[in-house]
Amino acid sequence: MDQSAEKHSGLRLISRLAAAVLGGYALASAWVVMCGALGAARVEGVLGGVQSSWLWYVAAVIWAFSPVAPRRVWVVLGGATVALLGVAALLTSVKG
Repeated sequence: MDQSAEKHSGLRLISRLAAAVLGGYALASAWVVMCGALGAARVEGVLGGVQSSWLWYVAAVIWAFSPVAPRRVWVVLGGATVALLGVAALLTSVKG
């Protein structure tokens, strides 16, 4: 294997690690925010979101190391995070 292929492979691993850690954290945090915006009692919604957010985080970590291209992992994790935050903002604005 030549050096350029090894560098490329190393960058892909770093990208996957960053997607797993940072993207998973962002997705889990967006889930908690959305759960807080769902219910009438915000405390219970946030607590339920925190208790279940580890599922989203673990799923993101596992998926980040799947054979899917790293760019696709970043796009899907970013899109899902933005979608959850958008739903939370919509729910907050509707409730008033």
